[in-house]
Amino acid sequence: MRRGVVCALVGALTLATCSSTVSTTAAGQGLPGTGPPGPTPTLHWHACDKSYLCSQLSVPLDYAHPDGAQIKLAVVERPASGAHPLGDVLMNPGGPGASGVQFIEGYDFPASLSTPYNLISWDPRGVGQSEPVQCLTAVAERSMIASNPVPATPSQVAVAVAEAKQFDAACLKNTPMSLLENLSTTDTARDMDQLRAALGLSQLNYLGFSYGTYLGELYAEMYPSNVRAMVLDGVINPALSVTAFDEDQAAGFEADLNDFFAWCPTNKACKYLLPVPRHSLEELMTLAESNQLDANLGPDMGGTQPLTPGLALTAVVGLLYSDQTWPDLASAIAFGAGGDGSELALDAYAFNGMMPNGQFNNLDAANVAISCADRGFAPQLSYYETLAARLKGIASEFGAAEAWSDLNCAYWPVKAPDQASAVQISGAPTVLLIGSTGDPATPYEWAKEVASQLGSHARLLTRVGPGHTGYFYSVCVQHWVALYVANLELPPQRTTCPSSS
Repeated sequence: MRRGVVCALVGALTLATCSSTVSTTAAGQGLPGTGPPGPTPTLHWHACDKSYLCSQLSVPLDYAHPDGAQIKLAVVERPASGAHPLGDVLMNPGGPGASGVQFIEGYDFPASLSTPYNLISWDPRGVGQSEPVQCLTAVAERSMIASNPVPATPSQVAVAVAEAKQFDAACLKNTPMSLLENLSTTDTARDMDQLRAALGLSQLNYLGFSYGTYLGELYAEMYPSNVRAMVLDGVINPALSVTAFDEDQAAGFEADLNDFFAWCPTNKACKYLLPVPRHSLEELMTLAESNQLDANLGPDMGGTQPLTPGLALTAVVGLLYSDQTWPDLASAIAFGAGGDGSELALDAYAFNGMMPNGQFNNLDAANVAISCADRGFAPQLSYYETLAARLKGIASEFGAAEAWSDLNCAYWPVKAPDQASAVQISGAPTVLLIGSTGDPATPYEWAKEVASQLGSHARLLTRVGPGHTGYFYSVCVQHWVALYVANLELPPQRTTCPSSS
């Protein structure tokens, strides 16, 4: 449940194949910023996947040794559709672990952004086409997703510990230790400044979603003078401890599930499928827990298999990210409660990066590797047992699973310090924060808390409605983002935006 991808589609789109031509990018405006170490990096653009441009950026594997080994990051550009581009906007879609290349190529961006600006993203180090972390085979990945999310008995806990250690060992076996040691978001922030320099920008425009807001926060702290405009949507509060993060996120998904239950009777199709939605979900979970539910999938996806509680819960979480997928959630619960878990299994696998051919991208592997590199997680098993019991009292459906979802980091081969601290930005322009009142993955309170931490250095724009992030769900939000990126014009204090139908 830790992952904050903008949409499950990010993990299911096809990667680009590059061929040939040259990009034009407009330099940003403003004062020169702090440059990256060494010579200015370069990009050699080639046409790829019809209307996009691809390149690779060489960056140091270890910034403590900038002249040492280099790694290559995949970069993509969607050229502005207008005749006279105003510049570039860099984007990160979240995760950690979501592919920026797939994001740029897979979304229909509003004309207010795609007409005047070149939209640029990259696969961060460890992700997609950028020196990806590799862990499990497709068969082992399906098994992991299907595993028990809420171990309760000593034997179940022992199995969960063994599975976590096996996953970590597979990552260490299939990924160089030198890469695992250099996967923090701080490293990616340095990469982003290398990309800025390679694009010829003295200052950058940045739009980050979910985990991408944390990347933006770190970048603005490290390189404040290199920021022209920064939009952070679905804001992460870096001052939270791991425990507080889990508590807030579990409560957010629980509230979102209750919003779904309240919405269902107001929607004709959902009311027909689920006359009593909460009861139907309980029936579904009872069938899954008693091993009475199967999923019938194609041979590339494991064939006929049990629909486990892990698959069921993962599917529900993934379909709660947006109210636009609530009808799919209703259908999946109805079929599951009726004895067919196929929809739920497919939704669970897709949420974790399964592609149409049954293979998986490295979303899960990168998510774990980067999360473990960023924060210090408790090594004591008793911590997770105690936290699971406490969070279950706060969020009966999701609390315990949220607590146990951190277990991989307890045994991860690279140990990180606990770096929880408030955002401190000095010398950058006012940052535009976007918070959604019904966001399950990055609760609205986080946006308010970061706005308070930044004071006059931030302006909070509120979207009213359910769903993770706000930009893609509100024309009003898109309007203010366009004005801000174009002219640094901020919405008035306490501006709220409705969600668009």
